[in-house]
Amino acid sequence: MYTARRLRPIALVFALVAALLLPSFASAEDAKIAVVDLQKVLLSTKEGKSAKSKFEALQNKKKKQLKRKDDELKKREKELLQERVAIEKELADAAKAGATSIPEGLKAKAQAFQQKIMAFQKEVMEFQQAQKDALEKLQAKEAELLKPIEDKIRKHIGEIAKERGFAVVLSRVAVVYAVESVDITDEVSKRIGK
Repeated sequence: MYTARRLRPIALVFALVAALLLPSFASAEDAKIAVVDLQKVLLSTKEGKSAKSKFEALQNKKKKQLKRKDDELKKREKELLQERVAIEKELADAAKAGATSIPEGLKAKAQAFQQKIMAFQKEVMEFQQAQKDALEKLQAKEAELLKPIEDKIRKHIGEIAKERGFAVVLSRVAVVYAVESVDITDEVSKRIGK
């Protein structure tokens, strides 16, 4: 999904920071830890909702374009299959009629068909590359749309951590259990503005 894939690296950074910072404290009791649901923060803000909406619009547009081309290729594949069957039938009929060699007209049809197959295969490979390129462009656009929001989220998380004395703030995704009193998700969302 849109946000889970993008927020996983942030969650891993928070987990890594926790792993690096916790051993430096004299004991676990000295370290104040908070958790934040990054996805919830992202989706609760106007900016996050706007970015998600823009991304989904781009994604849907690209899906429609690719679907049209995919449908066209499937139609052509079906037509080529029918043409192959017709050529094979003509070959079989010629053999039944006692032909000792392939008639010239049928040879020309078979060669033309082979050219169509090669052109079709090339087109399929180009379509597969276009799909890959579209996915890469969408991922880049998603990163571009989310970067300013992620930066703002990190800034507010840092401010809250300093104000409340948290040594570490972990992503809720990376935490198995946490009491609600250490969850700063709503506070981050309020500061960013809904």
